[in-house]
Amino acid sequence: MSDLDTAAPAIEDRGELALTLDGTRMVLRPTFEAVSEIEETLDRGLVDLARAAVAGKLKMSETAQIVGACVRAWGRETDNKGVAGANDKRIARLIMDSDDGVHEAMVTIGGMLSMAVTGGYTTAGELKPSMITTTTEKALVDG
Repeated sequence: MSDLDTAAPAIEDRGELALTLDGTRMVLRPTFEAVSEIEETLDRGLVDLARAAVAGKLKMSETAQIVGACVRAWGRETDNKGVAGANDKRIARLIMDSDDGVHEAMVTIGGMLSMAVTGGYTTAGELKPSMITTTTEKALVDG
């Protein structure tokens, strides 16, 4: 097992998901910086990218760029210099060669970007207090 497998697991409450590439679990961390890099590089907005990923309509280069930006963000946050310098072309090859293939990468990316679109997280990846649900005895019902 590599250091990446145990260093910092994906925290779904922070909007993180993971992909296994070349036998190594890589966490996708959608930080503000990662999302900004993705939008600028691909010249597409977050909502458009999330929809395209969910529909399976991302190009391989887009898929790799999204994974790369989010993996690099995770590497920076965990002080893992090897991951912080991840190369998009290498990531594209790893996705293509992975057991789960491009489809699994798009499903994972679609889920991660969809969580980012909902706005339930701060730019640091913490759950916003307004997104924490509570129950009440009375609920509004449209009739």
